[in-house]
Amino acid sequence: MSKKNTAATIATIIVAVLAIATTLFLLYQTSQQQIQENQYNYVPSDEVNEEMNMNAVTLIKNNCEVFRIYLQYGLPHQAEPYNNVPEDGYYTVKSENYKTFSDIETLVNSTFVEKEAKRILTNINGDDVAVYAEETDDDGNKGIGLDAKMVDENGRFKAIAYDYTWSNAKFTLHPKSNTECDITVELNSAEETSSADTSSGSESGNTKKITANMLKVNGQWRLQKLVY
Repeated sequence: MSKKNTAATIATIIVAVLAIATTLFLLYQTSQQQIQENQYNYVPSDEVNEEMNMNAVTLIKNNCEVFRIYLQYGLPHQAEPYNNVPEDGYYTVKSENYKTFSDIETLVNSTFVEKEAKRILTNINGDDVAVYAEETDDDGNKGIGLDAKMVDENGRFKAIAYDYTWSNAKFTLHPKSNTECDITVELNSAEETSSADTSSGSESGNTKKITANMLKVNGQWRLQKLVY
């Protein structure tokens, strides 16, 4: 075979290989798109759909509240005399909505699956620090203690950096079965919300979408993870 024919044959093989690779890539893209499109093909009955909607509203609201008290703002606490660090390692929480630690436990346990609820209550930041704990005063009255490790040198709760607001959040349900449903939540930028009137319904484009997964466990709907 001449060098010219050999070169032509090699070129033909290369073109054929590239064509096959391109075809496989396009098929992969198409299959992935179909998977995404077919992911939420399940259509629940009207009764199940209503049940999912009602529970989603409550669970997303509770998720926001747990995020607020555990990561964003914390619960108000009482300062020590002369701004000292409390001897027992806990600041006393002063809250109208949460009087005892069991109030917090009820909120968390009624919102999340058991494993996630335990993580939030005992180790939400991954540092083995339980943000809140049960506290008992000298008279035997139960209350809530805020771990001193969660308070900075200025007496403020150590909040995470967060640039979005749950005010006017929009959410969409994506049922996957009678016992599972994804919830897409669209959050607005905190900066834009504070500087513009969001009641007009205008879209700024600077939003964040997060997905929560809702499961029906032992007849009760729960979120699989804390989302924010």
